[in-house]
Amino acid sequence: MKNVLTAIDKYQKLSSKNKELLIHKFEPVFMKKGTVLIDELELSPYLFFIEKGAIKTYYIDETGAKKLVWFGFEGDICFSMSSYIDIPYIHETIELFEDTQFYRVKIEDIKALFNTNCDWANWGRCFIEHIFATTIKEMDEYKSRTTKERYHDLLEHNANIRERVLLKDIASYLGVSPVTISRLRKDFKNT
Repeated sequence: MKNVLTAIDKYQKLSSKNKELLIHKFEPVFMKKGTVLIDELELSPYLFFIEKGAIKTYYIDETGAKKLVWFGFEGDICFSMSSYIDIPYIHETIELFEDTQFYRVKIEDIKALFNTNCDWANWGRCFIEHIFATTIKEMDEYKSRTTKERYHDLLEHNANIRERVLLKDIASYLGVSPVTISRLRKDFKNT
């Protein structure tokens, strides 16, 4: 449960007493590589804290191609945005690309804490602000940075992504061909 505690603290540090208000509701779940955790247009009642393993989030574009938008690893939280903030369905699928150990908690349980505990309410605000700010930053950088810069940034913020993520998935995430990623990998090896 080490990575669950890391994930909680990433958004706002809580006291052990406050963490205990929710930790006892966590349920361990193990799923195999290739499992779809949350399917497109599915409302999932859980927040999933990744203890060990890796996931990818993608949508299918108008040509039928998978477009990756996020990778999740140990210490990350994945969830259905539509379930969490009650907005129209978002067309994204979350799939495991490694065998993955999660701890899950019902969204309704964490939201109940938001209503009764100021520290948890602040955690929830910080959590969603972080998600929003990260999304805006990535959209802005996508427009203004070269593929090489975005690839470098991806490697810098996900140290073991090269070993864990397929080349074609990295290419999809960056919006380029696998050949381009191959060339970039070669360039980075030579520097």
